[in-house]
Amino acid sequence: MNRLEFEYKVPPVRTNQLNTPVRFFRTLKNTGPEPGRGQTEKIFECLGLVYDPSTKDSTVLTAHESKYGATVKIRDTFGEFDPTTKDTVVIDDRRYLDATGQPIVWDVIQVAPDLENNQFVKIVLGVTK
Repeated sequence: MNRLEFEYKVPPVRTNQLNTPVRFFRTLKNTGPEPGRGQTEKIFECLGLVYDPSTKDSTVLTAHESKYGATVKIRDTFGEFDPTTKDTVVIDDRRYLDATGQPIVWDVIQVAPDLENNQFVKIVLGVTK
């Protein structure tokens, strides 16, 4: 008797799913004599696929003591912009506003290339404050 063989196929990410504006910010070094952080500067803006963190991503968020988190997939820019864990992110969507109506400022917790599809970068975001 022949058995059917099933192989898991990763659902493809289509261009129409990248529809949420995402802005990346980086804190500049403080050049003055006063202590503290410098100003933040917008370094990159793109469209991304924002979704709830997977179980593996939730484990990373728990290790960093994040209150809540999100995962973003953006197209790989192949060196034009490489996100780091020193960056912050703002998701321009009404569902990602805080109680006062201001956008939530997310910390980049983890950056990983999407090994299933080499065209994307997966970024795990969290809020630790």
